[in-house]
Amino acid sequence: MTKIQFPVKTKIECEKQGDWISITPVTTYCVLGRVIEDNIQADRYIAIVQKQADTALFLFSSRGIPCSSEGDLSVEDVIKINEDFHLRQNNVNRQSSIDDFDPLKNTEQVVDLYIGKKNLRVLLQDALSAKSLIGWIQKAQNQLPQGAPQGLPSSFAWTDKYRHSQSGCLFAANPHHQDNPFFHDTFNPGSTDNPFQEDVFDPLKYMNISDGQKRVVATDYVPRRQKAMSADMNTGETMSALRKTESRDSIDLIGDYYGDEDNTNGGVPDSLKLITNQLGIPGSGVELVNNLKPTTMREHVVKHYMRQREEEFTYKKHYTIFCGTWNVNGQNPPVTLKQWLERVPDPPDIYVIGFQELDLSNQAYVFSDSRKEEQWKNAVRKSLPVKGKYRKVKLIRMVGIMMLVYVKESLVPDVPPSLVDADTVATGIMGIMGNKGGVGVRMTLHNTSLCFINTHLAAHQEEYERRNQDYRDVESKMRFKNFAPPLTISEHDQVFWIGDLNYRINGLDIDKVKTMIDKMKYRDLLSYDQLHQQLGRSDVFKGYKEGIIGFRPTYKYDTGTNEWDSSEKSRIPAWCDRILYKGAGIEQVHYISHPDLTISDHKPVSSLFNVEVKVVDREKSNKVYEDVMKKLDRLENDYLPQVKLDKTEFQFKDVMFIEKKADILTVCNIGQVPVEFEFINKLEEQSYCQPWLKITPYKSVITPGSSCEIRLEVLVDKSCVATLDASNHVLDDILVLHLTGGKDFFITVNGNFIPSSFGCSLEALVQMHGPIRETPTAQLIEIEQPGSLMSRDLTQGGRLYAVPKEVWRLVDHIWHYGRDEEELFQQRGLKNELAAIRDCLDTGVPDKIPGSVHSVTEALLLFLECLPDPVIPSRVYYRSLECSGNYMLCKQVISEIPEHHKNLFRYLCAFLRELLNHSDKNKLDISILASIFGEIFLRPPPNTLIRSLSTPAGKAKAMEEEMKRTAFVTHFLSNEFDE
Repeated sequence: MTKIQFPVKTKIECEKQGDWISITPVTTYCVLGRVIEDNIQADRYIAIVQKQADTALFLFSSRGIPCSSEGDLSVEDVIKINEDFHLRQNNVNRQSSIDDFDPLKNTEQVVDLYIGKKNLRVLLQDALSAKSLIGWIQKAQNQLPQGAPQGLPSSFAWTDKYRHSQSGCLFAANPHHQDNPFFHDTFNPGSTDNPFQEDVFDPLKYMNISDGQKRVVATDYVPRRQKAMSADMNTGETMSALRKTESRDSIDLIGDYYGDEDNTNGGVPDSLKLITNQLGIPGSGVELVNNLKPTTMREHVVKHYMRQREEEFTYKKHYTIFCGTWNVNGQNPPVTLKQWLERVPDPPDIYVIGFQELDLSNQAYVFSDSRKEEQWKNAVRKSLPVKGKYRKVKLIRMVGIMMLVYVKESLVPDVPPSLVDADTVATGIMGIMGNKGGVGVRMTLHNTSLCFINTHLAAHQEEYERRNQDYRDVESKMRFKNFAPPLTISEHDQVFWIGDLNYRINGLDIDKVKTMIDKMKYRDLLSYDQLHQQLGRSDVFKGYKEGIIGFRPTYKYDTGTNEWDSSEKSRIPAWCDRILYKGAGIEQVHYISHPDLTISDHKPVSSLFNVEVKVVDREKSNKVYEDVMKKLDRLENDYLPQVKLDKTEFQFKDVMFIEKKADILTVCNIGQVPVEFEFINKLEEQSYCQPWLKITPYKSVITPGSSCEIRLEVLVDKSCVATLDASNHVLDDILVLHLTGGKDFFITVNGNFIPSSFGCSLEALVQMHGPIRETPTAQLIEIEQPGSLMSRDLTQGGRLYAVPKEVWRLVDHIWHYGRDEEELFQQRGLKNELAAIRDCLDTGVPDKIPGSVHSVTEALLLFLECLPDPVIPSRVYYRSLECSGNYMLCKQVISEIPEHHKNLFRYLCAFLRELLNHSDKNKLDISILASIFGEIFLRPPPNTLIRSLSTPAGKAKAMEEEMKRTAFVTHFLSNEFDE
C-alpha cells in the first residue's frame, strides 16, 4: 500500500450571501488507505473536505491503484463528520495511543469509523498517516459545537449532490451485486450530469492544467508543523550520513513565491485536481512528460507514446545558464564576487555556483556545521546582478563542497518546487568521509530536466585512476530520491558537471609546462592533460563535452598572487577546475577563468551557456494525451501481455568478497500491448531478492516488439558478508518476475561464496592459525559456533592469538611503510588493490601486503567494519555513550568486555597513539581519528532503528551520538590505557 501525504494550503473563495459567508469546499488532507466493510476490502483515496463549519470524508475510487490519471478518480461516497460520527484507533503495533506514536515504527494502523450503527474500518500504512487523518477528524469534531455561534449553521446540504449511497457507508447492500464487492453507483466523470459544475470542487472543470487564462502552479507546499511530522518518517538515512553533509538549504521559491502557511490568497483553486496534486497523480499529458518519473504501467506507456509525439505539442525556448566553480582553499570570501559572477553582457536566467574546500577545519570534517557556508552564501547573493532579481532554488553542501542554484524571479512559475531535489555522494574513506565526492541538484524548467553536479575528486599528480574511481562513484551512486524510483544523473535532458576535478598534466617537466603556458600553447599542452586524454576514449565522463580552453591553468598559485607555486613542492601547473556538459540543445557562449581573484591557490572558472528548453503547448498536449489514452484503452481491452525470457536459471561460481559478478536476463515483449513487469516479494519475505543480489531495473515497461535487458549483479560486501559464515557459503535465491495483468515467472539464482577472513567473527579469528583458504570447512564451522572460545581446551595444545593475525599484518604494514604519509585514514584506496589485499590476507601470500598505504588503511577499516560484533560489543553501545564524558567510566566499560575484544581495542588505540606521535609529518589530528574509529569501534545493536536526519531533532540526536562516540575514543587516544 502506498502512503500519500502532501497536505496543501488551498485558496478559499468567498462571496457575500445575505448575513453569512458561503465558502466553497476546501480539501485539507488526502491519503491512500484500505477501506474494510463487512469483510470486504478496497483501496480508496480518503479526503478531508471542509465547507462553512462542516467537514466531511470523501471516499474516491480509482480504476487503478496507484492512480495514473485524475480521469480515473470518482467520488464513491461522502461521510458527514457530525454528532453521529465517532472514531477509534486500533494500533497494529504496541503503542498505547496515537498521541504517543513513534514515527520510526513504520507499521500499519487501523482506524475504526462509526457512522450511526455502521462500522467502517480504514487500514493505513503507518502511524504518521493515522495521526494526520485522526488529527483532522478530531479538529472537525471539536468545532461542532462552535459552528452555530459563529454564524455558520451546520448544514451538510452541500454534500447531497456528491452522495450516491443512501446507507451512509461505502458499499450499499444490494443483493444483485454481491458477486462484485467493488460495484457501486459512483459518479461517472464522462457523464453530462455533473454535480460539480457549479463550484470550484469540480473534477471536470479542472481536469486540465489551465484555469482559463491563468496558469495553475502545483506546489509541494506543506505547513511547517506537518513538514516536521512527515520528515520524522524518513528512516533510510544512517547516522554516518551526518558526516557526508548536512546542509540542504531548500527552496526559497516556496516561502517567497507560493506564500507562507498563513497566506490564503493566490493559491490553487480547490478541485479534484488539487487532490490529484496532493497524491502526485498526473492529470494530463503535460505532467506525464514533465520529468515525473512514472511508477505505473499506464504512466510508463503514456510517457513513451507522448515522447514519440513530443514535437506535436512542444516548441523551443532559449535561456542562459551561468556555471561557475572555485576551490577557495578554506578562505573567507572577498569583498565582492562581481568580477566573477557579472562577467556576462546580460543577467543570465540561471546561476549555478560551486565551491570546493569551503572549510578546511577539522570540525568541518567531523561534524556538519560550518560558519563558512553562511559567509559564502551571502557573498554570492550580494554579487548577483541587481537588475536580475533572483530566487534561490537550492543550496546543498557536503563538508567543503557546496553548490547554489538561483533562477530569475520571472522563471519561478516554470520551476515546480516538487520537481527540485538534491543528493550527496561521499567518496572519502569508507565512503562516508565527505572531504571528497560530489553534490547534485536537479530541477525541471518547463518540460526539460536539468541536472547540476559539483565534485571535488582525489588530489595528487599520480592519482588519476583514483580520480576516475571517484567520478564513477558519483555517477553511479547519485540518486534523486524524491522520485520513485529515484532518478539518476543520466536520466536528465541536460547535465552540467563542474568542480575541482583535479586532473593534472602528465609527461612534461615543470619548466617545459611553464614555457608552453607563457607562449599560450594551450592546445599543445592539453594533449598532456589527464582528463583531455580520456574524454571520448573511455568510460570517464562518457558523453560529456568541454569547450575550448583558452586560459592559463587554474592551479597552483601562491595565495594572493598570480605567481606559480613557489613552495618546496613546486607543483606543476594544471587545469584542475573544469566545466563539462552533455545533452541536446546546449551551446557554450564562453569558457574563461578569473585571475583577478587571488585569495586562493586556485582561480575561479566560469562558463555561459545558451540552452534550448522544450515548452508545452497545453491545448495541443491535451489533444495528444487524449488520443494516446484512447489508443491504450483499445489495446488493453483486446490483448493480454505476453513475454519471452531468454533463460530462467543463473549460476555465479566462486563469488569473492567485494568482487562483482553479473549476468543479463533479456525479456522480450512478443505480444500486442505494452507489458509492465516487476520483481515482487515472495511470501513472508521483506525483499524481492537476497541482500547480495541487485537487479536493475527491478521494474519497467516494455513496448510491443521491444526487449529489456535486466542486469543481475552479485556482490558480497560489508553489509552482508557476515551472514555467509562457514556453514552457509551457498548463494541461493528464487526471483518472482510478475507481469501486470499476466502470469508470474520464476527465476533461480545459484552460486557459491569463497570464504574470507572479512566477515569472520573476532572469536573465530583469534582461533584461526592459518589463512582461511587453508582452514578446513569443518574447523571453520566449529570455531564460528557461539561460545566456541569458552569451550576451547588450551591444555590440549594449540594457542590463541591476542589479536587476529590479519589485523596485525595490516597494522604492521601501515607502521613500516606509511606512518609519515599524509591523509592516512582519509584517502580512499583503489578497488583492485583492495581485492589484492583481500587475497593476501586470505591466502597468506605474498609476505608483503600489496597496494598503496591508503589502500591498506582502507582495508583495515573495512576489516573492522565487517566484524559481526564490533570491537566494542554492541550490547554495551548505549552504556558507552552514557559514559563518554568520563574517562574512568569509559575504562570501566572496556574492562568488562570479553578479553579478545579488549585486547584488540587496546592494540588499535596504542597504534593510533603512535601515529599521532608522528603528526608533524603525517598531519593526523586526534579529532578526525577519534571520529573515524568511533564509528568503527562503536556500533548500535543489530536491527536498531536509525533516527531520521531530516528533522532538527533527529539531526541533533544523531550529532549528539556522534560526538559521544568521538569523545569515548578520544579518551583512549590521549591517555595511556592501563587497567
